[in-house]
Amino acid sequence: MRIFCVVLSRFLILAVLTAAPLSAQTADSARADSTRDAAGSYTEHQALLGDTVYQKNCLSCHETTYHTGEQFRFSWFGRSVYDLFKLLKTTMPDDNVGGLSDDEYTRVIAYILKLNGFPAGADSLKADSTAMRRIRIGTSQHADSARPPRRR
Repeated sequence: MRIFCVVLSRFLILAVLTAAPLSAQTADSARADSTRDAAGSYTEHQALLGDTVYQKNCLSCHETTYHTGEQFRFSWFGRSVYDLFKLLKTTMPDDNVGGLSDDEYTRVIAYILKLNGFPAGADSLKADSTAMRRIRIGTSQHADSARPPRRR
């Protein structure tokens, strides 16, 4: 009987140790399935409206090049659209922080995505924090390639 208990306890330990990595893989898979790239996350019309909002509220301090290119990729690729939304809403415009509507901030984000070459899609970007958290600007693969090489 004692041998049976030892074998059973070892089996249970082995089962627990092999199940943990499987559950982590399942969680990673579910997280990957629930996120998507920013491509197609806004409409052309929304970006056009965002251009108008940008011209009126942002251009006096920020040229469009401020939100494009290598620096933008380095800072934002791999992060969520919500991260950008939250930053804009809590810091911009400088003379009226938080003074735009959520839809206006969302339109500006659509315009910034367009400036960075993300193609438009059929559905508008919604001012919904949960949905925005699922949309990644670029992918982690792109985010790594946009970072400057490490010095050795």
